[in-house]
Amino acid sequence: MSLKFFSNTFKNIKNTNEVKIFYDNIVFLARNEDLYIKGGVPDSIDGRFELIILHCHFFIRRLISVGNEEKLFSQKLINYMVTDFDRSLREIGVGDLSVGKKIKFMVSAYYGRANAYDKAIKEGNNYLKKVLKKNIYGTVNPRKDEVKYIEKYIKTFLCLLNSTQDDQVKAFFKKNMTIKKMS
Repeated sequence: MSLKFFSNTFKNIKNTNEVKIFYDNIVFLARNEDLYIKGGVPDSIDGRFELIILHCHFFIRRLISVGNEEKLFSQKLINYMVTDFDRSLREIGVGDLSVGKKIKFMVSAYYGRANAYDKAIKEGNNYLKKVLKKNIYGTVNPRKDEVKYIEKYIKTFLCLLNSTQDDQVKAFFKKNMTIKKMS
């Protein structure tokens, strides 16, 4: 075995750890209790799934805007997210034969939501409300103040991401979560 093999193996472990830390921090943001309490997002498997997708997509969107290295990182982040979904399904007892179908649906849901959120950002508040009600609140009927809270949260979140210097986007979450709630 060559030194190059060990170097590549170490680099892959380091990259995987970096992606894991980044993803874990996204999940941390998605578990912000204010999103469930003030925002009225159902604290359920569906609600948590929706918030992970929302946060992950906005980070991926920003990463892609930076450059090629960040595009590759964002693909690794998506792959890690899918792996986490797979693990989560197995933990809650979904059978092996069903996991593949459910993962396919979840990946399709991710890309559908990503497109809807991108369109909502371009279209404005009324369209964003529709998208939020259909996706994040899909199983409940939210109050107006809850939807407004989530809208404000998203705008603040996007402002924070967009104000981050290109060379700092990945560094934003390189360390374990130290960001306080954004509400």
